[in-house]
Amino acid sequence: MNKWRSISVAAAIIVLLISNTPPVAATNNQTQGILITPARQYITAAAGASQTYQLSVANITNKPVDITFSVKQFRVADYTYDYTFLPVKENWITFSTPQIHLASGDSKTVSYVVGVPPGAVPGGHYFTLFASASLYSGAVPIDVQVTSVMYVTVSGSLIKTSSIKHSSIPTISFGGDIPFSIDVHNTGNTHFFVYASGKLSGWTAKPTIDQGAHIILPGTTRTVNGVIAAPLLPGIYTAKYGYKVDDGRQVNTSQTIVYLPPWAIIIPIAIIWITWTIIVRIKRRVIRFSR
Repeated sequence: MNKWRSISVAAAIIVLLISNTPPVAATNNQTQGILITPARQYITAAAGASQTYQLSVANITNKPVDITFSVKQFRVADYTYDYTFLPVKENWITFSTPQIHLASGDSKTVSYVVGVPPGAVPGGHYFTLFASASLYSGAVPIDVQVTSVMYVTVSGSLIKTSSIKHSSIPTISFGGDIPFSIDVHNTGNTHFFVYASGKLSGWTAKPTIDQGAHIILPGTTRTVNGVIAAPLLPGIYTAKYGYKVDDGRQVNTSQTIVYLPPWAIIIPIAIIWITWTIIVRIKRRVIRFSR
């Protein structure tokens, strides 16, 4: 008993020391490089129209740097949403200057024009603005890039349609929130945000859990994960799950699941064991008295 008590005390002291250790490493290891803001922009424009925008670039190194600007279009891979960068086919974005010089610790605002070509197809068009520089670690240059992602919606006939390509949820859940995944396919011509949502039927079911937003680009499929709040009691439930689009539309599918938390298994086994033990003892007493 003393051995286990000593181990418990030692563990408690270690936990207290860890919890009271100041975050020295986080403050002393500040990231150095170049910084661009905003990280992303959402723009709506008409075909043939032009509009001027701005971004800020900061030099957070201890040496002056020359920063060069460039633009590429991007697309994403299905499911993983990994980026692929492509040359811009038309002159959509023009910087006021192709390059700037920043002293150590300085920042500067740079203007650029988004000019939508006449006859541009309505819907989503996607670009990445690059700020590139060569930083030096001793005498060795290190090429770095920071990006600002731009989602341009050309006004006109915008189509926001989508469907669930595939869905998955456990048939039997053994406790905790119930995970699910859905593959959302954007069949329209512009991007939109979706929010995973799900709920069980039944009077012991809990309210829907708020979930994060996921952007879906046209013509792509993205896997979106979510969770359903576990009910209060075990049983057979109908899970209704899917996603909500940013314009309020809801797309759902459903499946029957069994919710069986560990205590729902342990308690019946314990009751059976206790009952069996009592019955055995009673039988032994009856046999003893009958003699």
